[in-house]
Amino acid sequence: MSTVADWRARTDPEDLREYDRFGPWIDVVEEPVDMPRRFRPWWPELSQARYLLKVPRSYDRAQVRPGMDLYESVIAVFADRLCILRAEPAEVVRQDVGNANVVASIRHTSLLVGRWTLLLDDASRVEVGFNAGSQPVIAEVDQWIFAQAPRSARPAVGGPSPRDHFFRSTILNLNSHLKAQVRPVHVEEPGQPCRNERGGRRRSAGMMALATSDDLFLFNQGVTTQPLLRRQNFTSNIVRVPFRTITSYEVRGPQETTPPGFSQLVLTCGEQVILQPCLARPAAVESLLAQRAVPSAG
Repeated sequence: MSTVADWRARTDPEDLREYDRFGPWIDVVEEPVDMPRRFRPWWPELSQARYLLKVPRSYDRAQVRPGMDLYESVIAVFADRLCILRAEPAEVVRQDVGNANVVASIRHTSLLVGRWTLLLDDASRVEVGFNAGSQPVIAEVDQWIFAQAPRSARPAVGGPSPRDHFFRSTILNLNSHLKAQVRPVHVEEPGQPCRNERGGRRRSAGMMALATSDDLFLFNQGVTTQPLLRRQNFTSNIVRVPFRTITSYEVRGPQETTPPGFSQLVLTCGEQVILQPCLARPAAVESLLAQRAVPSAG
């Protein structure tokens, strides 16, 4: 028998199963043996979740061995709540969040780095980091959570389509998993002359506001400006804000300059405040919010 076969034969079958399945992706927990040992006491309670997912630690495959503590968290998603278990050095820390308290979400990617953030009505937030290769799984869970609320029959209002390839591909990606088609409402192409907050001349990074009948989406690349010699930026943030959670809005304008500076679209959701810089006043977004009877704070 070979040395490799001897090594595998001596390994605990459960450890070997977990080792063989391990990768940088978020994995689905379907039966008790799939639950990492540190989280297994919660299996009876969490096994009925609509989504039960385990998030791996940031290990290179060559670093791992059977029996290692390979998973840093478990996410259980129910129709009315989420339960997140995190493996800290000394204990497992539990966090429960009611779906009714989630007012918005942010899906961030930057090359292989992914981060899912749930914004809560008390101004707090819950963050889960992951390998960006699992973005489709997180997008599906994000969609399912917001779909549990009552939906509107109001049609979405469309506007100009972007010319930028990255912006256009973002819309296609969103529409690949959303049940209702998202349409652009306000588009700022990247590369426009602008001034940063210190008055320096820059090029804008661009942004989009998009909408379905129920949700407003804000897309940006993590920065408002870029150097005059534009560099490729692979970062994206997709902020999803249901219209029903927005309690007020306003646009805070900058001083008039040439080239222009940035105004701020401010969305208030309970105690949570969401800010989106805009190079041009997002009048179409203001109109859309007014049509949905969202009060203006300006």
